[in-house]
Amino acid sequence: MYIFLYLLTIFLKDLILVAGKEGLTMSFSSLRFIFLFVFFYSPLAYSQSNICLTDFNEILAEDSLEQIKSMRQKANKHCLECGTTSCTLKQWDEANIANQKICNRLFCKPIKRTQKKTLFASSENHGFGQTKVVFSYAINTNGRITDVDIIDLEGEMDKKRALSFLRDNLKALRYEPVEINGKEYFLRDLQGSTGWNIYEK
Repeated sequence: MYIFLYLLTIFLKDLILVAGKEGLTMSFSSLRFIFLFVFFYSPLAYSQSNICLTDFNEILAEDSLEQIKSMRQKANKHCLECGTTSCTLKQWDEANIANQKICNRLFCKPIKRTQKKTLFASSENHGFGQTKVVFSYAINTNGRITDVDIIDLEGEMDKKRALSFLRDNLKALRYEPVEINGKEYFLRDLQGSTGWNIYEK
């Protein structure tokens, strides 16, 4: 319990750098360019027990990485359940929601985004309008998102197109891999929630 009180004190002083909420996307249709504005928003109204990722553009402050790595070593056994090659986040009840938030802060937040704008090019119908998704994913030993799948979908895009769009954006995120006693692990069974609004201008 004391470790979480200590971590909470540290993180109250550590702000998250959030990139701009508006991304620009472009489509080629009928031999002309259509400029689309894509707005990503969160959180969504889904009643999930533990949502790790809610924003494509949210990253940890660059100067907090060493602190995060140090805190992870102290909190591994409190936050994770690990096998031989992979870990999952422990599940917390309502009485320990603060512990869940701290564990998410340590293990769910990306450290880098490799592209500043969202580019979505296609000659197909984009599904103009709002789309909301809840999805599952994992973080591999290279710190990249993998095994993305949609759990719940609302809005204009069909599942195939929404999954493609989601994967294209998530692949730009980079994470600090989970490392325990010098060994790197997959982090599996994570969930995220986000949405976007695409419209023609």
